[in-house]
Amino acid sequence: MSNITLPNPLTPLAFLPPALAAQFEVSRYLYAVTLGAYIWDSAVNLENDYHLLFKNKIRFPTVVYYLSRIFTYGYILTSFVFQVGHVSNCQALQYALGICYMLSLSATSFLFLLRVLAVWHGHTAVRYLYIFLWVAMTGCAVTLPVGIRGDHIGPTLQCINTKVPDYTEATAIMALIYDSAVFTAISYRVITYSVIEESFSARVKTFFGKGKVSRLSNALLQSGQHYYLVALLGNVVLLILLKLPSVPAVYHGMCTIPVLALINAMACIVFRKIKFGLITDDGTTKPITDSGTISVLPAHYYRRRNADSADPTVTGIMIAKDTKVDTDQSFPIPLRDHMPSQGSSEAIGKHRGGDSV
Repeated sequence: MSNITLPNPLTPLAFLPPALAAQFEVSRYLYAVTLGAYIWDSAVNLENDYHLLFKNKIRFPTVVYYLSRIFTYGYILTSFVFQVGHVSNCQALQYALGICYMLSLSATSFLFLLRVLAVWHGHTAVRYLYIFLWVAMTGCAVTLPVGIRGDHIGPTLQCINTKVPDYTEATAIMALIYDSAVFTAISYRVITYSVIEESFSARVKTFFGKGKVSRLSNALLQSGQHYYLVALLGNVVLLILLKLPSVPAVYHGMCTIPVLALINAMACIVFRKIKFGLITDDGTTKPITDSGTISVLPAHYYRRRNADSADPTVTGIMIAKDTKVDTDQSFPIPLRDHMPSQGSSEAIGKHRGGDSV
């Protein structure tokens, strides 16, 4: 057999086993698609972000929102460069993308935490529990920049992960626990506002598909729970891929990037809808008038709990069909999730006595 001269013997995939080279190439495509999708999401919501930054008062929740976007973009971009770029120090870049992951996960989950704190306002034990879960998840995320190692592929300047310890799976497990707890806490609160009967059994029946299911489904949609559900399912898929022995190790790591991008996108959608008045920060639903506007109601329309002992922290709303609402406190629903009308988010903040999530 005659000798074959390779035109490019230093191509990175030539130094990898065939199966690993094919998996590595697939991961490149996925990283590129994720980066493109996240850039597209940022471009679509550029007007929303502009109004959040320049048309609304900048407060702590808004700062967390922008940090979550920045760190998520940083993680996706550094991961993409790690896969396709020519890097002189792979481990330094691995540290950078690991830190971006930790900060992105922490900031995005903090948006979830702010919603839980608003929904469970006045319930100290619940609030402390979710703060503890957030701290625990952030602590688990430290394992990625600490444990994962990267190095060059052969004599080339392209990088590949060379060590992914098993304990890094704790991050995915804790993220699933945290997102499940957030979804459950807010869903239960929505149920308490949607079910007329006050008994615990009535709420349980409604949660499992009995009772006023249509009312509950509508309330869950109006409170943005379907976005949290998508985020939760993303973590479920990621954990399944991590635990399946038949899935190659390269696919374990690469699925983290689109899942984190998806979770961040869902959290940011809910945040924008709250800031622009399409979703209440406390889990209640907004009634819609015949003219297609969302009405902000005065305090005396708030739902009564027990006649003997009213709970001032409960802000569930029940509206009779003949209730008259001050039209000066209404604003139109936009076609997208940005700016209802100028000053509407400020009006909600004043009505609720502070900044919403």
